Amino acid sequence: MTLYFPNLHPDLLPGVLRQALPADVRFLDPGLAKADSPDHVLPEAAPFDRRLARAILADTLRFGESVADGRDIAVHGLLQQAQALSPESGRQVQAEVERTIAGGVGPDGQTGQPGAPAGALLEARRQAQTLLLLAWNLEERMLDLRGIDAGLRASWARLGQSVSEADTLAGALAETLIKAQPEAQTDADEEGQADHESMAVGKVLAGLTLPDAFAEALPWRRLLEAFVLLAPGQELVTADEAIIAALLEAGLVAAQGVFTAPAWKLAGLDRCPAARPWLDAPMRLACVGAAQGGA
Repeated sequence: MTLYFPNLHPDLLPGVLRQALPADVRFLDPGLAKADSPDHVLPEAAPFDRRLARAILADTLRFGESVADGRDIAVHGLLQQAQALSPESGRQVQAEVERTIAGGVGPDGQTGQPGAPAGALLEARRQAQTLLLLAWNLEERMLDLRGIDAGLRASWARLGQSVSEADTLAGALAETLIKAQPEAQTDADEEGQADHESMAVGKVLAGLTLPDAFAEALPWRRLLEAFVLLAPGQELVTADEAIIAALLEAGLVAAQGVFTAPAWKLAGLDRCPAARPWLDAPMRLACVGAAQGGA
């Protein structure tokens, strides 16, 4: 099995690209996908179960709404404060996490990742899953916006077509009237000017689209670390041309369409931070679709 990176929702990918993905590719579930989703997999290293994941996302978003614009928080502030929870629910969630996560760390305190203290790794995984919960929420807003945009474009196109057809009919009637009553020329000229303006409005409406309010995505390098923490040793695959271009520009080489390097190098760091030894793990990031040709 291979995980797609960085998107968490298959519907964000064009249909042709989804069909081009290898059959074993799945999408990472931070705890919000349907339990029986054939497209998703919940990593075993995720510290929060589905119930806790939903509670943490709701509480984190409430925190964001209380201090700033929700989108700004999701994209910027909460990346740095992913564990910010309201006092009461935060304590309850953390207490239950401590109980339920006990099985994730061995009795000897080993974490399964050399050099990573159990406490630091657990905290990092909590933050990683919270970040991915926010990424999931942002992607759902992107999908909602796409649906609204498609519906509005179709409605505006129909409206523009209706205006154009009405203008054409009005012009024909005005021409007939002028031929029958030449003195109506002045009124027809005024009506013609109004018709021209209406037609222009129709054309504008037919071409309108919603502004891309979610053009700014969560930083993929931060998401990469989250993938490393929650799905250690898992091979990733991407069709994101911007990511591939960034890695090539950084001097990394894709052998037969696959980047193989320590996670810290793929994340754009000069060396592995001592406080984040999990980033020293080797990673494989394969390219598919147009990105494969670019690599």
